Amino acid sequence: MKTISPNLDSYRGGTSDRESPTAPRHPLDDVLTRKLGGSILEMQTGLFHLGRNRALHSGTTEPRPDDIRSLEDHARAMAQDTYRDRYDPTQNAHDAMHKAEYERDLVQREDAEKIAQHAAANLRDAELRLARTTKAGPKPAAHPLLVAAFILAITLTVAPTLHDSVFQTLSDDMLAWFGAWLAAAFVGSMLTLAILGGRRTKWAWAGVAVRLSSADGVGEVLFALGLTIVEIAAVLLLEWLANGLRTSEADWSLRQAAESEALAARDSVQTEVSRWQSRLRDLNDAIQSKIAFVEDRHNRNVHIQELEAVGIKAVLDGYNAGISENVGRIRGVPRREE
Repeated sequence: MKTISPNLDSYRGGTSDRESPTAPRHPLDDVLTRKLGGSILEMQTGLFHLGRNRALHSGTTEPRPDDIRSLEDHARAMAQDTYRDRYDPTQNAHDAMHKAEYERDLVQREDAEKIAQHAAANLRDAELRLARTTKAGPKPAAHPLLVAAFILAITLTVAPTLHDSVFQTLSDDMLAWFGAWLAAAFVGSMLTLAILGGRRTKWAWAGVAVRLSSADGVGEVLFALGLTIVEIAAVLLLEWLANGLRTSEADWSLRQAAESEALAARDSVQTEVSRWQSRLRDLNDAIQSKIAFVEDRHNRNVHIQELEAVGIKAVLDGYNAGISENVGRIRGVPRREE
């Protein structure tokens, strides 16, 4: 059974913020440090409060033999629970296993520190390579306004041809022109996107035969040739732009592949560093836990008679403090609010 003080703030050095400067002081004010320092001090503190609470709850104004006997028995039991044998790996098998685990953790920590240092050095190299790698940036692409301009140019050259050769049978000339412009826009979009996508086309040259077959007279022939020349110029210019884009995309692909490789290498090394840092933290926690265990065993290795005497003294001090508070309350001394 472990007894822990219920309210550390109530007996830390100085007065609490909740109490007024004129309030009665707690019996342990200015006695205990701000942090409990070991199992024996915790035992003393807990037994002190046990005795004090026993007196306060009973309301007695003088020591009662039954209370004293019960409190002394409890103090002896607490002393027995607090006592630990001396840490000795040469005599105790469990202590020998504890020591072996401690030494194993030390060896593993030494190895982990070396590996973590190498991983950190590799991370610095990977970050340096990534910094020196040329950044790929966004993928090269034609400007949307330029693409729209080529679609419009091809649409303007194709629409009259479609009107004269495909939609001339429609009785409504407005409907014929609407169908021609709609079909021409579709053809222009398809042609522009196909060329920019890397596919060449012979559409402009095929358009010459279509226009000339529907031309009547020298004027219409010249008009058909003019549209063809404009269309050929637009397609040639579009293919020149596409060739430049393909070259830029090839260079971008190489840069992007190099950057992706450097980034993946950096991320892999970074993961390795994080893994070994976590391993080091776990080993350090395990080592500190084993050191704390040995320290606690050393601090608890006190003669049982001494522990019993300390525990009985603490519990009786608390009991007498509670009796004093009961007497003071009878005499009109206001009780301190905890």
